[in-house]
Amino acid sequence: MEEHEDVDVWSNFEKSVTYMKQVTALYESTFGCKGGGPSSSRKTVTKAHLDEAYNQAQQALELLASNLLNASMTIVSSIEKQVSGRDVENEADQLKHKVKTVRQTIRDRQAVLDHEALSKFYSAHNPRHTRTSLQTTPQNPSQFESELPQCMLSSLLGGLIWC
Repeated sequence: MEEHEDVDVWSNFEKSVTYMKQVTALYESTFGCKGGGPSSSRKTVTKAHLDEAYNQAQQALELLASNLLNASMTIVSSIEKQVSGRDVENEADQLKHKVKTVRQTIRDRQAVLDHEALSKFYSAHNPRHTRTSLQTTPQNPSQFESELPQCMLSSLLGGLIWC
């Protein structure tokens, strides 16, 4: 039974990777972004397009992250079983701490990337609101996590507010 669960975890992970690739291909073809093809094939990108693309990409990333976490936990469980004669709790705690650190690093980096992408998009499509300097690395790792939802909310409400 447990081996069947392991197969399901890896199968779900592979499906989420495939889904992520499909979302990428869809947006490359829709927005004409791949390889800088002829400008006649480029489409006009509206805020609604950007919002929908962002939502789809976010869902795909969340699915991928969830399945990656499940796969990681399967690996941790397997390691715990293999070292059952040793100090399992100490090793498991160390692994859990490493997993927590990796998760936080991923969250911090994703927040920075989200902020950079939104800033680049808005500056490219709204030249009169250019800024002289753009901070791309947070001084406080959770800085962009709290700013990004506010930026998204204010832009959804109609005004482009620089964050």
